[in-house]
Amino acid sequence: MARLKLSVAVCTYERGESLRECLESLVGQSYKNFEVVIIDGGSKDVTNEVIEEYSKKLKIKKVVYKGKELSRVRDQGWRKAKGELVSWIDDDVVVSPDWAKSIVEIMDKNKDVGGVSGPTLVKKERLSERDVFSFYRKGGIWKTLGEIWEEWFLEGNRYQVGRIFKSGAWSPGSNFPESLRIKGLQDVDYLEACNMTLRRDLVKKVGGFDYGYTKVAEWCELDLAKRVAEEGKRLVFSSKVKVNHNISRGGVYPRRTRAKERMENFFKFYFRHVYKPRVDYVVKFLTYLLFLNGYWTYKAIETRNMDWLGGYWGTVSGFLKHGQKEK
Repeated sequence: MARLKLSVAVCTYERGESLRECLESLVGQSYKNFEVVIIDGGSKDVTNEVIEEYSKKLKIKKVVYKGKELSRVRDQGWRKAKGELVSWIDDDVVVSPDWAKSIVEIMDKNKDVGGVSGPTLVKKERLSERDVFSFYRKGGIWKTLGEIWEEWFLEGNRYQVGRIFKSGAWSPGSNFPESLRIKGLQDVDYLEACNMTLRRDLVKKVGGFDYGYTKVAEWCELDLAKRVAEEGKRLVFSSKVKVNHNISRGGVYPRRTRAKERMENFFKFYFRHVYKPRVDYVVKFLTYLLFLNGYWTYKAIETRNMDWLGGYWGTVSGFLKHGQKEK
C-alpha cells in the first residue's frame, strides 16, 4: 500500500452546508491518496450528519476540539494527520478538481519548497465580507480611503500575490482572477491561511502553531509558514493550486469583532517577521495603525458593537507585549 501522501485539515463549526460543498469538492479530486482530518468545534447543526455522509466517500478522521483559541484548533490538523504533506483549508472553501494533484506534484518535484499556496478566489459580491475589501466598489470618502490603502499601504501592488509590506498590510492579489495568469512557481512572503500546504516534518520541527496568537488567531498561519521558511525552504504560489473561497458569515465569523486580540496578534507577527528599524518602516507602520483604528471606530458605529473599540486597547497592549523584535 502506498504511503499516505496528503492530509487535508478542515476546521469547522456550525457551518454544515458550507462543509458539505467543501467535502463534495474533495470527493471530485483527480488525485485520491489523501485523508481528511476534520476538527469540529462541537457543532450542533447538520455538521455531524454531513461528516457521516461523506465518511462513505472519503477517508475522514473526525476530531472534536471545543477550544475557542483557533491557533490550538488549527494545530490539531497536523498533529492528527498521517500524510507527508498537510493542507489547511477552510470549511467554506471549494477546491478545484486537480488541486490535490497539483500540490503533490509541486512538492515532489521541488524538494527546496517547504510550502505552497494558490488562488483563493472570492466572488465580487462577497468581497465586502472581508475587512480588507470593505471599501471596494464604493464611492465618495470610501473610494478615497481605498485609494490611500492601495497606494500607500500596498505600495501600488493590489494584484500582487503573497507579499507583506512595510506597513504590515498584506497583498490581496490571490483573491482576484488575475492571479490565475501567473505561470510557474512564484516565491512569496506568506501562504494563504485557507489554502496552505506545508511539509509535515517541517511543521513538527518548528513546533506547529504558536499558541501566543489568541482568539480568532489571525496571523498564526502566516507565522507558521514564515517559520518553516526560516528553515531554509521556499514558500511558493502556483495558479494550479486553485480554490474558491465562498466566505461564510456563520460559525466563528462573529468572533472577528474581538479587535483587541486581533491587534495584539498583528503586533506579534509584525515585530517578529516584518519590522526593521528604519524610517520608512516606522512611518508606514504608524500610519497603518491610525488607519486600522479608524476602521475599528467605523465598525463600532456601523454595528453598534463596542467590541470593535477594543482595537484601541489592543494597540497599546500589543505594543507593550510585542513592541520589540520577537525571537
